[in-house]
Amino acid sequence: MPDDKKTAVAKKKAAGDETRLLPIILRYFKLAGVALAVYGFGYTQFSPSWILLGLLAYVWKEKITQRKHLQIKIQQQIAKDEESTILARVEDLPSWVHFPDVERAEWFNKILDQIWPFIGDYVKKLLLDSIQEKIQQSHSTVGSFRFTQIDLGDIPPRIGGVKVYTENVRRDEIYLDLDIIYSSDSFIEVKVKGITAGIKDLQLRGTLRVIFKPLIGQIPLFGGMSFFFINTPDIDFNLTGLANSLDLPGLSDMLDTIIAEQISNIMVLPNRIVVPMVQDVNLMRLRYPQPDGVLRVHVLGAKDLIKADIGFAKKGKSDPYAVVKVGAKKFKTKVINNTVHPEWNAVFEAIIDIKDGQYVDVELKDEDPGSKDDDLGCVNIPISSVAKEGEKDNWLPLEDVKQGLLHIKLVWNYLSKDPSILDHTLQHMENNTDGTELSSSLLMVNLDSARELPRGKKQMAEPCAYCIVSVGQMKEESAVKMNTDSPIWEENYRYLVHDPNIQVIDVQVMDKKTGKSLGDMNLPLKSVLRAPDMTLDQYFSLKNSGASSQIHMRLALRALTTEKSKESTEPEQLITPSEVNKDGTPVDSATAAATTPSGAPTQAAPAPAATPKDQKAASTPAASKDTGKIVPETVSSDQSIPPGKTATPQQRTDTDLRQRKATTPTPAAPNPKGAYEHGRMNLTLRYSSQRKNLVVVVHKCVHLIACDDDNLADPYVKMYLLPDKSTRHKTKIVKNNLNPIFDETFEFEVNPGDVKNRTLDITIRNDTSMFSGNKRTMGTMAIDLTNLDLTKTTTEWFDVRPEDYEGKPYSFSSDV
Repeated sequence: MPDDKKTAVAKKKAAGDETRLLPIILRYFKLAGVALAVYGFGYTQFSPSWILLGLLAYVWKEKITQRKHLQIKIQQQIAKDEESTILARVEDLPSWVHFPDVERAEWFNKILDQIWPFIGDYVKKLLLDSIQEKIQQSHSTVGSFRFTQIDLGDIPPRIGGVKVYTENVRRDEIYLDLDIIYSSDSFIEVKVKGITAGIKDLQLRGTLRVIFKPLIGQIPLFGGMSFFFINTPDIDFNLTGLANSLDLPGLSDMLDTIIAEQISNIMVLPNRIVVPMVQDVNLMRLRYPQPDGVLRVHVLGAKDLIKADIGFAKKGKSDPYAVVKVGAKKFKTKVINNTVHPEWNAVFEAIIDIKDGQYVDVELKDEDPGSKDDDLGCVNIPISSVAKEGEKDNWLPLEDVKQGLLHIKLVWNYLSKDPSILDHTLQHMENNTDGTELSSSLLMVNLDSARELPRGKKQMAEPCAYCIVSVGQMKEESAVKMNTDSPIWEENYRYLVHDPNIQVIDVQVMDKKTGKSLGDMNLPLKSVLRAPDMTLDQYFSLKNSGASSQIHMRLALRALTTEKSKESTEPEQLITPSEVNKDGTPVDSATAAATTPSGAPTQAAPAPAATPKDQKAASTPAASKDTGKIVPETVSSDQSIPPGKTATPQQRTDTDLRQRKATTPTPAAPNPKGAYEHGRMNLTLRYSSQRKNLVVVVHKCVHLIACDDDNLADPYVKMYLLPDKSTRHKTKIVKNNLNPIFDETFEFEVNPGDVKNRTLDITIRNDTSMFSGNKRTMGTMAIDLTNLDLTKTTTEWFDVRPEDYEGKPYSFSSDV
């Protein structure tokens, strides 16, 4: 036994000697290489300045490497023993020390420490079984790619603090901010075509936001979970193998920037990772919620900046420029040469998904071509404070420098689906005389899917389809869906639009295999502007494609406004009332399909009769038979369903989300068929001062009278703006239906001063043949526009009157 022990000790000592000997050998060869390089410079009669330059670069690299190793060592010590380490270094205190509303989460850190080895095994298996294969198949040049070593180390991530939001959140959601501190001793090595490279000692520090929404009445108590970094996290690491050659000043900064951008494309706003927890949650709304608003950043100028470029007379100046960062977005001003009092007068617009917790980071730099740009100071401004005040215009002192002031103006813009607000915004922009082209609205595009795309002519091969979606000069490209003629993308794009009255959205579907077009479409944005709630959710036919090729998109236009209103701040629902039981639990798909109101017809077949519940909801008379005064009501707009298709739970969710809310309660309905037994009609009227047009939206009719032998009718609506009869508008014909849905928009050109002298004359007709004996006129109505408020959008129900009615036209009350 003692001999075995001595043998083990001898082997351990020999291994230790070998381990200590290897660095000595490597150092010898490094020094010998340096000596050989010096000799080579002398032999070839190169200038000694080259040696000094190389020595300077070597000293610089060693200094940065030592500082990085020191930071990594300190962070690893904090991860192992937080209390004793942070007392020695005050600047590295976790967030719970600085902020009283941030709480410690040591219980969670202990759990994470316990399960970390199992997480390491899972990640290793995931990388080897899934990620490695995907990388090999992505391109032929990396076909030999493989992970040679994967070790997440013994140090798990730590939660430095947890903040739970209790204010400015809805009752059906939970917001958490986690201070993530990951100072790992990890080591990952890869090999491609015989070349080995690796990364070790990964460091990451940032605020991770976790959102649980919507809260529901069944396990797991929330419908989905999403998490993302509010701002780009701080990242650091060391390279090994061939990649270590990039660990030089300048090159390492470029590599850090590339990796930070890749992380931003995955997990920094507006990007997020979403995990659905129940089947009926609207995943697209969870993944791509409507932004909080748009922030307009005016970087006007600066003064008293430090002199970064020192001249011979010690009176140097700078070549300053500003870099503005908002989440994953980055903007840059032009460079002003030879000044410490620059004036940029630059304007940038950033879409803000979540204003609470996000910052506007402005960094001032001195441009130095050929070397790293010098820092001239920075400013951090919380976006929530700007949204609260509406506008900030200040000279702010620069941080991390001795002197300097930055002049910055921040303007917060809410989002609204009221077209009249867009007209007001466009008018205000026309009065802007500084020449800056600003945005008036935000276009949100949800690229869902396509169907029946054309195949190859010879082999009938399925295409590898992707989309290019562009608005003006802004262009986005979707992922490629391999070998399918019915691709599903489910991607979201946002565009800031200057004037939707003249701009167009272009969509081109391409085949990655052949490089040829599979079809295209273009749609004027004014079509979206005229739609109910400025939203279109439907299939669009593709041109230059197959006969049945279509693409499904949801287009939502939102006006930018500095005025806060209930409508502009109202969040979108994730689970609609039609998909929620009384106890708060979601309805399953089969139940939802069985209980969906069927008042909306498809384009191919008539709709069944509405249920009593639907009749009650839609039957309130909007006008008294005696007075003709109009009462505003709640109106819903149903989305169109493509031919031959039935409404899916996802489409019903989108339909229910687009509802107009009125400001006055609806009285009880004495008669579901209206005061005249001829049915009822739902209209929206507004005046566009920008285009000088009266806009009329014909939404739908309910309980119209039967005119044909089969107790149905083929209704359509015809209208004039009296006394002028030269302009007539007519809706589409809805076959075999007494509850038609039109959702069509028409415009009458009229000056604002003449509107009060006009009457809107409407006739509901039944489409019949020339020799048919069926009734042709289903009802009429006339609306006096004398008291119409031209500054508001009015959506109301009207009782349809019989053809021989001779009473007064409907009129608006002066207080409506």
